[in-house]
Amino acid sequence: MPLRKVFTLISLILTAVCLIFGTAKIGQGIALAAGLVTLGVWLLAYKWPSTGLPSIALVVSVGLAGTGLCLGASPVLMLAGATLALASWDLALLERRPAGSSSVRTISLLEKKHYQSLLLALGVAFPVMIFGRMIHVQIPFGVMILLVALACFSLARVWRTFSE
Repeated sequence: MPLRKVFTLISLILTAVCLIFGTAKIGQGIALAAGLVTLGVWLLAYKWPSTGLPSIALVVSVGLAGTGLCLGASPVLMLAGATLALASWDLALLERRPAGSSSVRTISLLEKKHYQSLLLALGVAFPVMIFGRMIHVQIPFGVMILLVALACFSLARVWRTFSE
């Protein structure tokens, strides 16, 4: 089984697991329904990635995560489920690349770079999400803009380092 399919399956299963465990404190019926709906839509998207199903699965997953947040579910697990849904969507869209467009070596190199950037994004997102849930600080808007600019600059530097 290609590495891309393994990554896609792992991320879509983790998406459903995060949504199930995140909504478990609300009620078992909602948690099970959310997990089954998410898993079902993602499995259909996995089977037919060249259709619009991956985008529908992303909307369903993010919608369920948002609904869970509004109903008082675990924010960390809901955000993790939404983030993993975005990773699953990204990997599913990677399946839609045109066949025979480049050599196998070029495609595998591009996939490797894509996986590195996806893991970097997920690796940065999860600690920032957890850190953001633990600390409650009022930051002025101007300082926030400077921090966002610094984060963008830092990510661009890291990206350049990986692409060299």
